[in-house]
Amino acid sequence: MLTDDGGALGGVPKQSMRDFVVQKIATFIATGILDVGDPLPGERELAAALSVSRETVRGAILVLSTRGILSVAQGTRTVVASTEVGDLAVQSARYRDISGYSLDDVHDARLLIEDRVARAAAVRIESATLDTLRTSIAAQEAAVDDPVRFLICDREFHTTIYRAGGNAALADMAADLYSYLLDHRRRAVALPSSIAVSISDHRTILAGLEARDPEAAAKAFAIHETRIYTTTKQLFTQPAGKR
Repeated sequence: MLTDDGGALGGVPKQSMRDFVVQKIATFIATGILDVGDPLPGERELAAALSVSRETVRGAILVLSTRGILSVAQGTRTVVASTEVGDLAVQSARYRDISGYSLDDVHDARLLIEDRVARAAAVRIESATLDTLRTSIAAQEAAVDDPVRFLICDREFHTTIYRAGGNAALADMAADLYSYLLDHRRRAVALPSSIAVSISDHRTILAGLEARDPEAAAKAFAIHETRIYTTTKQLFTQPAGKR
């Protein structure tokens, strides 16, 4: 079975890397990380976030532009032209369905599933995956002033850990729940120091995984998820003019 990102757990996707990145970008659009009019990160930054070459990113952008999903003009940033990604985003219908649940229900579900995933990942994670997570944190730090770019890196960090747990079904469920209200998360991470705090949480999660300590990894995930829940909920309690 393919994971949320279209690859075998712990392995390289079966499709070409270009198609893999096409799928990634389409998923960012389907889940609300990117919206119409949003500029894509530069080729260099996107390649770093996805751990692929700039040539691969360039090829993926070309595919998406020919389908009218991205708009590419010489001398300007590539921007999202359409959210109609069709079947390019893996299981995008599930992302739409998850939006029907309440914030509290999704929070409880994430705590439960991510606890299980984090514990399994702490036992099973490979050294190469730990290196990928370290690289991801470096990319996050480079995006501290760019909420959209940070969320792209953030999603890669989370889904890498979900896959490292070794259970494809739980990885899919965790990725679905992660994608809940990402349009609101964009506004939350734009708040002062929000990205820096998330990166600090990620470092604590990584430390638990590096130590192969299931309890520490699960506790760090719970703290991080609760912080996400709290900041997202605060957006709903603000007066409409301040949202």
